Amino acid sequence: MPTSHTSPRSLADEFVSFRRASDHEHALWAGELEYLERWPEIGGTVADTYRDLARRASELATATPTDQILVDTIEFSGESMATQLEWRPELKWMNPAAGFLPSVFTFLPRYVLTDPDHGPRYLEKVTGLAAFLDGWGDRLADAASAGVVPIEHLVSGVVAMLDKHLARPLSEGPLAAQSPPPGAGPDWNDELGRILDGTVAPAFDRLRTTLRSHSLPNAQDDARPGLLHLDGGCDLYERLVWAHTSMHVTAQQVHETGLAQIERLEDEYRELGRSVLGTRDIGEIYARLRDDPGLHYQDAETLVADAERALAKAAGAAERWFGVLPQAPCNANAIDQGPLAFYSRPAPDGSKPGRFFFNTSDPSMWGTFQLEAVTYHEGIPGHHLQLSIAQENPGLHRLLSDYYIAAYNEGWGLYTERLAEEMGLYSSDLDRFGMLSADSMRACRLVVDTGIHALGWTRSQAIQYIVDHSPMTRDQIAGEIDRYIGDPGQALGYMIGRLEIDAMRARAESTLGDRFDIKAFHDCILGTGSVPISTMHRVVDAWIAET
Repeated sequence: MPTSHTSPRSLADEFVSFRRASDHEHALWAGELEYLERWPEIGGTVADTYRDLARRASELATATPTDQILVDTIEFSGESMATQLEWRPELKWMNPAAGFLPSVFTFLPRYVLTDPDHGPRYLEKVTGLAAFLDGWGDRLADAASAGVVPIEHLVSGVVAMLDKHLARPLSEGPLAAQSPPPGAGPDWNDELGRILDGTVAPAFDRLRTTLRSHSLPNAQDDARPGLLHLDGGCDLYERLVWAHTSMHVTAQQVHETGLAQIERLEDEYRELGRSVLGTRDIGEIYARLRDDPGLHYQDAETLVADAERALAKAAGAAERWFGVLPQAPCNANAIDQGPLAFYSRPAPDGSKPGRFFFNTSDPSMWGTFQLEAVTYHEGIPGHHLQLSIAQENPGLHRLLSDYYIAAYNEGWGLYTERLAEEMGLYSSDLDRFGMLSADSMRACRLVVDTGIHALGWTRSQAIQYIVDHSPMTRDQIAGEIDRYIGDPGQALGYMIGRLEIDAMRARAESTLGDRFDIKAFHDCILGTGSVPISTMHRVVDAWIAET
């Protein structure tokens, strides 16, 4: 369609249609079934299409504020997504903690199959996984020849993951756990098992062989984890900083912001440490929180019960702080693999609720003081309110309700950890340490992500920095660092976005004085859906002027 005849809304429709047809990682997370049979394209023209959509948006005239929000979001999101797709199969997917394979093993068997035709389509999807894995393996072999390979630690971790899953038939593992849809015949699960063992397992084995014979021999040394060690990597990282923060800031500026935040946080630790732990010594505070077995979970049952209790408490308090609340419920779900915690939004048709997932494979990884802050971030008042409210808003275009812009989405999640303190949700001063710990992690991310990818930090140097400046355990920190290595820049959106939301609220409170209404402010922030930070500033300024 020629640009001159395209409206912002029709271009947004086109963007959403293209994304739904091409972003199958999102479909795994969201459980979307429209393109159930498909797997991501390896290579191809997806990035070119996103850039073309961004270009066309930049040429559109707008007549209303709503049109301008759509144009801003298309233009940013198209260029941002195209940037994030560069080296995605080679680097981001090659990660045992947060890469493509953990997503497959976590989400593929959790689709909610509701119609009879979902049964054969799901079996077709599982069958197609083999061709996808073979295509990915070919891409990895070519990339290894060109020197585009992550560090040996990550490649070895993926090989170890494949070893674990191939040690027994796939038909006896997590991929066989998918529930059949209504009307599926009695042989459906048997057929799934035959596909897994006869078609998918050999493809996993071929991928493992590729990694051992091509990727591992050419992997980067663990002392060289950053993008700056790859040709063109420095330029790509600066563009990824923009893609994940939606702000024109340099890696060095982000690094310095992180250092300043760490300094302010440690003053808060000292004050809380004096009253709760009887010490102001920052090293002793971190050591007590990290190493005291009495401050860590010992069993999954208690962990699950505490998460459910925190969610219920937050749900009961939310109406005093938000004018608009979602209809969809949020459930706590324990898993035994994948990241420490994450959220999956509800299905629009109500077939599944919002789900806060938390990894209970080793309960001692969780500090008892950490759980509440994480629950509030991922569930209520964090991502569940943010994503469900947007999804249930009939006036919001799907581009704004479904698309993920890291600084907005994750900035809100981190903002709500501090908001939870205002709401009186933390059970004790000890639990407030969880809020500080979460802040520490996000502030440290600004330092170590830029340190790794722009300043040449080693993996061990990045791990040690967070050990020195947070109460997180070394095992938690190592997993976080591996995530930052594999997905450069993504972790920057949390603190950068939170600081910008803080600034918007401070501006509104200062300007409006007694007319400031926290419910109305939160409804303003959540009423736009996911937008670039510069757009959010403009929306808040308009709300202030109208109040």
